[in-house]
Amino acid sequence: MTISLDRTGYVAKKLGKLNGDKVLDVGCREMILKDYLEGDFIYFGLDYISKKSNDPSFINCNLEKGLPNNLEKVDVVIALDVLEHIENIHDVYKEFFSVTNKTIVVALPNMGYYKFRINFLFKAVLSGKYHFSNNKILDRHRWIPNYQTIDKFIYTNTPPEWNIKSHNYIAERKRNFFFYFAEKFLSKFFPSLFVYEKIFFITKKTNV
Repeated sequence: MTISLDRTGYVAKKLGKLNGDKVLDVGCREMILKDYLEGDFIYFGLDYISKKSNDPSFINCNLEKGLPNNLEKVDVVIALDVLEHIENIHDVYKEFFSVTNKTIVVALPNMGYYKFRINFLFKAVLSGKYHFSNNKILDRHRWIPNYQTIDKFIYTNTPPEWNIKSHNYIAERKRNFFFYFAEKFLSKFFPSLFVYEKIFFITKKTNV
């Protein structure tokens, strides 16, 4: 039995079995999500750089310029740990609602997580995604989201005709599950410190 799921597996399990859905994986990287999804679906992966760039289901796109104008409608938009990488975060998030009328899944990291705080305290480095390099780095975070600001971003920029359901994701533990259960318990009282990531399932209201 799997106790602690990685983020991709967690999202796929929450989605359940798909039924002929068209899925757009924004920031797909190596299209790992495709292997986790269950049921009947049509998959498209969108990213700027990917090792899967020759895959027929891959869509090359620089999100700083927004989603492609010729993008066809899909049923599910999934953006896991991608929005914090782009300066144009607000506009791109709002574009998600124009390409689907069903479901949007967004995951954003809580940089107030206690391990990031400890790392910054002793090493003055929040994480590798914020490294102040002498060379230009494409794959880096443009924002420092925390538990509170993540909520504010999603609830402020989501249209009123959509339902929002949020989940507190606890960091995956492959061997020592003591830390997983300890953080899961502590996150109920101190979410700003012990929630690793916030994941939102946003669905269109059926009565609108």
